[in-house]
Amino acid sequence: MQEKDKSTGKAKKTQKKSWFQGLKSEFNKIVWTDKATLAKQTVVVSVVTIILAVMISIMDSAILEGINLIIR
Repeated sequence: MQEKDKSTGKAKKTQKKSWFQGLKSEFNKIVWTDKATLAKQTVVVSVVTIILAVMISIMDSAILEGINLIIR
């Protein structure tokens, strides 16, 4: 019974090692963007976020005014 436990422990260690090796190989496949592209994408995301925030704020105000008109 002890022999089975020892062999299972080795298999788990090998499995973990194999998993980490696979993870490392996957990280090596990642292609990171350069700083210029990253800066451009960051600006675009920020601008779109601000535009959407303004649009949602305007729509929220309009809906609130509409509800206030209905209630009065």
